[in-house]
Amino acid sequence: MRIFWLLAVIQLFAPLIKAQEEATMLHFKPRDHSLGDVHPFFHQGECFLYSLKPGKYESVLARSKDWLRWTETPLTHAEVKPADWMSPYFVLGVFHDPVTRVFRSFYGHAQGRMVSSVSDDLLNWACAPKEFHVPASGYYQRRRDPFIFWIPEMKQYGCVMTTWMKGRPKETCGAVSLATSPDLMHWKDHGPILDPGTIGEPECPQMFQLGARWYLLASIYDRAVGQPVYWSSTSPFGPWKNDPDGVLDGKDLCAAQIALNGETPVLFGWIPLTPAKPDKQPWGGHLALPREVHALPDGRLGTRLPAKLLKHFEKLPWQREAGAWSHFVAEFTLTLPESTGEVRMSLDPLGEILLKRDQLRILDAAGECWSELPVDLPKGRLLKVWLVVEDDRVEVFVHDRYSLAARLPATKGPVRLSIPSASVKSGRFSEWRLPR
Repeated sequence: MRIFWLLAVIQLFAPLIKAQEEATMLHFKPRDHSLGDVHPFFHQGECFLYSLKPGKYESVLARSKDWLRWTETPLTHAEVKPADWMSPYFVLGVFHDPVTRVFRSFYGHAQGRMVSSVSDDLLNWACAPKEFHVPASGYYQRRRDPFIFWIPEMKQYGCVMTTWMKGRPKETCGAVSLATSPDLMHWKDHGPILDPGTIGEPECPQMFQLGARWYLLASIYDRAVGQPVYWSSTSPFGPWKNDPDGVLDGKDLCAAQIALNGETPVLFGWIPLTPAKPDKQPWGGHLALPREVHALPDGRLGTRLPAKLLKHFEKLPWQREAGAWSHFVAEFTLTLPESTGEVRMSLDPLGEILLKRDQLRILDAAGECWSELPVDLPKGRLLKVWLVVEDDRVEVFVHDRYSLAARLPATKGPVRLSIPSASVKSGRFSEWRLPR
C-alpha cells in the first residue's frame, strides 16, 4: 500500500519537478518536443518566440522578458473555412502593419504562393483575406520561407523567399527571390536577386538594414540546415555577390533569425538535439543563447552576448577558480602566445576549445571538430572570452565579435575547465543557477 501511494505521489509531482528542472536550463526546450526553426518578435519589452514543432511543423510560441526563462503559451486559430488558404505553420516571421494596426505573418502555401495570417494580440490568429498574398510565378520549382521587411527609400514592403530554381539539382538549385509591394496586396516579383548556381536552398532568408548597408542572412542547405551566413550590398536589389561576405556562427546554430529589439538586432537559433553532422542532423533541438549583431567599421558583422544577458551574469556567485560543474559560465581574458599563436581550453572530459588567430573550433574528447568558425584576431591584444557550458552544449564568445555553438557527443556529468596559466590574464567562474 505504501508503495502504491509513493508511486502516486511521484506521478503527481513529476510534471512539477520536470518543469522546475527545465526552468533552470541554460538552453530552453519545450516540455514535450524539440524546438524547430525560431522566429523572434519583440513587443512591449517581451520576446515572442514563434517556432515549429517537429512532425507537421505546427506553430508554437514561447515568451520571455529576460531571454533566459521562457513560458510556453498556447496559440489559437479561428475556424478555417473550406476556401481558406491555411498551413500548420500559420505563424512564422511576424511584423506589425501600422495601417490596419494588426500583426501579420506570411507563410508558404502551395506552388510558391505566399499567404498570410492576422492577429490583434499575437496569440489568436485567423486567415487573412486572400488579397494579402504574394502570387506564385513560373521560374522556380519551389519557393518558401517568406520574410517581410520595410524599405524606407521606396516606402514599400519587401519579401525575400527561399527559392529552388527550376531545372537544377538540389545541390545547386538555391537562390533568394525578392518581391515588393506598397500595400501587402499588390506585389511585383523581381525574380532571384541572389543566384550563385553553386549552393543548395538558402533557408529562412532575411533582409535588414544597418546604417547605410543592407544585409541578407540565410542558412544554406547542405544535407542539413546550414550555418548562418550573410551578404551585404548598398540596395535590397543588389548587386549581391555570389559568395557570402561572412558567417555569424557554426553549423550548430541552425536556421538563425534576427529580430530588432528597439534598434538592436538580436540573433536566435537552435542547437541540434543530438551531435550533428551534415548527413546526420536531427531537425530541432534546444534554443541557443541569443546573440547581439553589430556592424563593424569595414561593413562586416560581429556577434556578442547581449547586454541584457550580461546583467544577469553579473548577479551570479562568481569565484576565481573553476570547479567540476555540468553547467557553468566563465569570463576571462587571455593572450595568444607568439610561439604557437593558439590557446587550447580543456573541457575535461567533454572536449576542448581551440582558439587561433584565424580559427575558432570546438572539439570532442577524441579531437574531432564539431563546429568551427574563421576569425581574424588582432596580435598583441588581450582577448575577452565568455564560455557557457550546459551538459553537452558549449557556447563561446570571443572579443565581442565572434560566437560559436556546438553539441558534443558526451553523457551528462561534471566538466572541469582548464586554461594554460601563461595565457590567462584574469578570469572568474560560476556554476549556473538560473533564478526561478
